[in-house]
Amino acid sequence: MSDVPQDQEQLNRQFHFGCQTDVFPLEELGALKERGCLLEALAAGKMAPTTPEHEHFLLVDREEADPRTVDERAWMRLKGRREFERQEHNAPSPPPPEDYGIIEWDKEKCWW
Repeated sequence: MSDVPQDQEQLNRQFHFGCQTDVFPLEELGALKERGCLLEALAAGKMAPTTPEHEHFLLVDREEADPRTVDERAWMRLKGRREFERQEHNAPSPPPPEDYGIIEWDKEKCWW
């Protein structure tokens, strides 16, 4: 596979969350900071699974199994948060409030 990371340095670079992180428990936040690049490489197919844990992670990523580890729970929360923010960003803005031409009483009658 040509997309396989060639060295450990690529897996150790700082993980880019791509979403707000305030929804993550500290345990999951730490797991993603430490191993997020590895999980992302596995999920994207840039790295072949080498352990049974990697295999199970891929099942969880495809939503074919329930998360069992902190890493798997963190990954699922990350995917959900990224999707939520993407949908929120692409949602149409609400229409402006209707103006029925009614002047507020204070603006029309008050002298101060």
